[in-house]
Amino acid sequence: MLEIFRKNLFINSVLLLPYIFLVRIGALLNPIGYSPKEASNILQKLVFNTITDPLLQNIVANLLIFVHVLLINFVFIKHRLSREITLFAGLFYVLFVSIIAENTLLSNVLIANTFIILAFKNILETYKAPHATAFIFNTGFMISIASLFYSPYFAYLIFGIIALLQLRSFKVIEKLQFFIGAAIPYFLLFTYRYWNDIPFVDIYFLKDIFFRWPSIRIDDLIVFYISVLLLMIGVFVSILNYGVFTSKKTIQTQKKIDLVYWLMLFSLVSFLIFSSERSVHLLSLAFPLALLVGISVSDTKNRIFYELLHVVILSIIFISQFKLINF
Repeated sequence: MLEIFRKNLFINSVLLLPYIFLVRIGALLNPIGYSPKEASNILQKLVFNTITDPLLQNIVANLLIFVHVLLINFVFIKHRLSREITLFAGLFYVLFVSIIAENTLLSNVLIANTFIILAFKNILETYKAPHATAFIFNTGFMISIASLFYSPYFAYLIFGIIALLQLRSFKVIEKLQFFIGAAIPYFLLFTYRYWNDIPFVDIYFLKDIFFRWPSIRIDDLIVFYISVLLLMIGVFVSILNYGVFTSKKTIQTQKKIDLVYWLMLFSLVSFLIFSSERSVHLLSLAFPLALLVGISVSDTKNRIFYELLHVVILSIIFISQFKLINF
């Protein structure tokens, strides 16, 4: 089945939409909705108070994932991260955001991923660009918007600085452009709070700062732990294969692959700085891990192994969504 998405054809990209709905069919048959908390900011409340029906939320989540997939495949193909041009990066993103059943609903993290992907896209566009003002400004702006939906992404502002330093000289004026872009969403939020006579000091994301272990329930199904373990194995194998991913690639491509690893590292950094709710933070791994696995699947000669891996992951997803295992 993977071979269908090996070629970058328009029809193959379109087929990813029904593929998303098929993979996440359990969430559509038994939809679970998300309600904003009392401390949620205006953006979060705007989204979830507008879309209150659980089924509609899940449909929107699937459409949003399709947008993510198109953006990921665009980045993957345009910047030639693999030797072959394929749609595997987007396909594996679908699998990684769906592998844990409780993460299949429309959530703040999933929405925030949209802006992290856009920020990463803008970062890559700055490489050797003589006029990168818009891209640098957009990078800071997108990361800041992402942090408003999911507070641990606030740490990714440091990632943005490191990434831009990796790709260009990043002059003082460009740093200023980056921080102006990052400050605007919070300035607008503060303006709203002032206009509505809400104290500035009660900034919701400050409550989430400082690491604490997410609550762990011992009554979770074994498939949950298998799903988490599979993601951790994917991270570990990707780290071990760094030399394989970067070998026989241009310096330009190697630098961009390095940024994918930085992105994965900041998933851990943000986890250690901010508190998170159970396994929801694993969604932050889906984007960088999808790019790295996409490189591996595209460049491999052992296609049968990845076909089997695809079947295994799909099996875990369906078992998890329909609770086919009772222990």
